[in-house]
Amino acid sequence: MTTKKYLSQIERIDKTIQNKLSEIYQLRSLATDITVATDKEKIQVSSDKDKIGNAVSRIVDLENETSSMINDYINTRKKIIREIDSLSNKNYYQVLFSRYVEYKTMDEIAEKMNYSWRQIVRIHGSALVEFEKLYGSEYLS
Repeated sequence: MTTKKYLSQIERIDKTIQNKLSEIYQLRSLATDITVATDKEKIQVSSDKDKIGNAVSRIVDLENETSSMINDYINTRKKIIREIDSLSNKNYYQVLFSRYVEYKTMDEIAEKMNYSWRQIVRIHGSALVEFEKLYGSEYLS
């Protein structure tokens, strides 16, 4: 795993959680829309006799999976923030925190720090090298 991928874990896990929450919302909407056919002449044979029970089961499974992901997210986020916080160079800290914790673009970081985009890219590169020297042994394979 590269340093960028290691630091990007926060955003990736966050987006995955958001997708799971959206999926849960959609399943709940579908579960509340499930109706029972009362017309006796139109009988359809269905292999799924308990649609509501199956929907609820899927929702519970997704909620458990999401809960576990949220715990992983919180732990990963705390660890990476603690590691970024340990950088002694304030510019390295600001660029890495803005990019990987706040999900800002290089343009947004440049504007915030009053530097050119090119200078932010240079600081980012140096910050990654410094971060890798300190913590690379934990995640580089």
